[in-house]
Order: sequence, then C-alpha cells, then structure tokens
Amino acid sequence: MLQINSEKRARGFTLIELLVVIAIIAILIAILLPAVQQAREAARRSSCKNNFKQVALALHNYHDTHSVFPMGAAISGGCSGYSGSHMFSWGVHILPYIDQANIYNNLNFSGSTPFVPANFTSSGCLSPVQPFLCPSNPQPDTIVNKAGAFAGALPDGMGRTDIGGVADSVSWKCNSGSGVRPTSVGNGVLYAISSVKMRDIIDGTSSTLLVGEITGSLSQTGLNGNSYTGYDVFDTSSGINSIDTVPGGGTFAFRPQGFSSYHVGGCHFTLCDGSVRFLSENIDQGTLSALTTRSGKEVVGEF
Repeated sequence: MLQINSEKRARGFTLIELLVVIAIIAILIAILLPAVQQAREAARRSSCKNNFKQVALALHNYHDTHSVFPMGAAISGGCSGYSGSHMFSWGVHILPYIDQANIYNNLNFSGSTPFVPANFTSSGCLSPVQPFLCPSNPQPDTIVNKAGAFAGALPDGMGRTDIGGVADSVSWKCNSGSGVRPTSVGNGVLYAISSVKMRDIIDGTSSTLLVGEITGSLSQTGLNGNSYTGYDVFDTSSGINSIDTVPGGGTFAFRPQGFSSYHVGGCHFTLCDGSVRFLSENIDQGTLSALTTRSGKEVVGEF
C-alpha cells in the first residue's frame, strides 16, 4: 500500500513545474494578444476602406444622374452674414445612392432652403448611416452638441460622420463676418455652394482628392464631432492628424480640424477616379495641397 501511494505521488506535478507552465502560457498570451489586436485593426481598416469605396461609387452615381457632384455644404446667406438657413451637405444628397432612401424620403425639400434642424428627428431623419462611420472610431454614432456649442446647425443627437468633403488647400472658413461658415470659393471639389463637374477637374481625377477621413472627440461637453448633414467639408492646410485632432495628440477643434483618423499613421482618402488611398500623416504638405486642388496645374509625383 505504501508503495502504491508513493507511485501516485511521483506522477503528480511539482510546484516548480506548475509555475513554469503558467509562465509559458503568460508568454504565449503576451505574444499572441498584440497579433490579435493587429488583426482586428486590419479588419476594421479594411471595412473603413470599403466604406470609402461605397461613398465614392455613390458620388459617381450622383454625378452620372445630375451631371455634377453634389453641393459640398451651404448656408443660404453664403459668406456675407449670419442670416439664412443651414442647408444640407453632400452626404445627405447621396443617401439614395448608398441604400439610405428611407432617410432621404423622410426629409422635406419643398422649401426654397431645406433647413437642417427642421428635418431632424433622432428616430427617423438624419440618423446614423453606417457607410459614413469608421469602425476604429470609439465615439458614439451620434454627435454631442451641448448648450448650443455650435448654434443651430447641428442638433444634439444627430448622426455622426467620419467622412468629410475635401474643400480647399487653404482655410475653409469665410473671410467675412465670424468666419465660421465654409467658404464658397474653394479650390477643391466639395466646398460651400459648389457645383463642380467632372470636366472641371483638369488636374486629373487620379490625382485630385474628393473625400477624406475625419474624427472628433470622446468628450461629452460642447461639440464633440461632425455630422454628415451640414458643414461636412474641410481643408488640408493643417496636414493629416494635426494638433487640432485627438489622433494628432491634441484636442478636437471643429473649425480648423482638417483630416485625421484613429488608424495608425494616416487616414483614408477617396480620389475623384473612385480609388481609395491611405495617405501617411508624414506626407509632404506641398504634395497634399497639390492633390487637393482640382485645377492648380501642379505636377504630382508618387504619393
């Protein structure tokens, strides 16, 4: 009997052996976890790229139907003053072309100037649209606009967007009044009150940016992000992932934000030929500006 018990004890694990096994498991987890996270981010990045491709196709279908790209953004008063209604941005106009006719058909376009807040209901109109959202963005699907941080145009709870129109290579703001509205003389394709046709892109559709990736902030006070409904155009003057963005290491600032993403190292852009490119945050500013203009006659090399 004593001999049998001794044999049973000999077949067990020692404390040292258990510690070695636990250490090996911990090392394997430490090695595999970053790989799993990278694989997940690669999948999210691929999904984001597909969203940009879908939006590009919608913009081209809109152009095929109307012989012009949709108006980038607008306010009926233009850049001359505060008066006037905030009209819909380009994202609203392409809703029927991204399988969102249910939202589009609920909007009221009968007035002379379709007014963004007047059409907004969180349950049915101007709600979140999946192709406009990046899966790597940790923000909620609706924006926060507390205490009238951005007066009137973007009601609290309106659908967020992570895709903005490329309006200009310099500041997108009006030079008169308060300077908070998009300028109507942009050198890009989607700017305020724009009516750009494919024939107007003389720099070439394969070297002219159309839309790019944008981000907001996780803050729940003030204005924390962007909506596809209005003001959804920005410039490239501050580069990619600038200090006015959270991914750039700063704080979100709506007016000068520029383009950025929660992907590492840069963000997605769609060019006017429908192709999607991931541009590095280290891209030369001169090259980025040349890619922005539709008729600047710059010679753009590899990018």
